[in-house]
Amino acid sequence: MSWGLICKPSEESFLIGRKIYGMLEDVILEKKIAEYMGMKGYSMEEIGKKADKIIIVGGDGTILMTLQHTTKPIFSINTGRIGFLTEVEPEEAEEAIKRVKNGDYYIEERIKLKAFLNGNELPDAANEVAIHTANIGKILLLKLYINGILTQSIFGDGLIIATPMGSTSYALSVGGPVIEPCLNAFVIAPIAPFRHLSPPIVIPSDRKIKIEVEKTAKIAIDGLHIYNMSPNDELEIVKSERKARFIKLKDSFYNRIYEKLSYK
Repeated sequence: MSWGLICKPSEESFLIGRKIYGMLEDVILEKKIAEYMGMKGYSMEEIGKKADKIIIVGGDGTILMTLQHTTKPIFSINTGRIGFLTEVEPEEAEEAIKRVKNGDYYIEERIKLKAFLNGNELPDAANEVAIHTANIGKILLLKLYINGILTQSIFGDGLIIATPMGSTSYALSVGGPVIEPCLNAFVIAPIAPFRHLSPPIVIPSDRKIKIEVEKTAKIAIDGLHIYNMSPNDELEIVKSERKARFIKLKDSFYNRIYEKLSYK
């Protein structure tokens, strides 16, 4: 069993990472934590291929970056600002790693999005594919097709297509609903629609989505990859055959909504 270890570049994350390294055998270190420890390091892509399981010490951003490079199961310890996607807090880390080592966990699979721009495949999205106006302050007309049927013409700043996992991220901030991660569904949420005439909708994940734009736009995949889109382009989005896989110790989704998303 080989373990990958990826840490957000912060002192807190590196200190936790050092402790975890001492608890495991056959550990492949990502370059940042490896440099901190004076050891040989590997890229996220290399770890995604070589490791059987991956431990992440960081926040949601570090998780999304890792998911760009692997379908291996990941276990995450929160050292980010919110850490909605993470499994445990720093004070729980050592006991949690012991449980994972002993096999006291289960794997939760979550769907991802696959996008094609003019037939060219883009990187998968674990959270969302967002289409933004390329001209700040200028309204954008988007046409949304579901299974080839024109469903909405949207005037606004853009449009978000999110997975259930992404429903608690960017899509939530523009008024989209929260969806339990195990469901096979997509959220389609307009960004600042003119006169609020375009409500968010939820569709089954076996539907095919097509987007057309009237003016130049930007496509953002999980906030990590940016592409230009012109009025002559066609963006298609479907469910990816690849999934995000999380090592889970407990079913804490609804508790996490209260702890991370509620005003207390």
